[in-house]
Amino acid sequence: MLMTDTQSNLSQPVENYISIARAVRHSGYSEQYLRRLARQQVIRAVKFGHFWMIDQRSLQEYLDQAASKYEQDKRFGPREIED
Repeated sequence: MLMTDTQSNLSQPVENYISIARAVRHSGYSEQYLRRLARQQVIRAVKFGHFWMIDQRSLQEYLDQAASKYEQDKRFGPREIED
């Protein structure tokens, strides 16, 4: 399980973090779901006041796990992104 960092304890350089809005576009998950994953320490994230920044590598690892877990059943996992 991945940990939620605090503002003063970044475990990765700031360049490795993305905004919730960008994470939504990348993953297909809703903002609420991504914030829940961060609060539950499923993905690594940093919270600055009310603003969450998501560790890009942590999110990609979660997406890879979800894709393999729900490969046959497409009702679960991230939705497809239309450009």
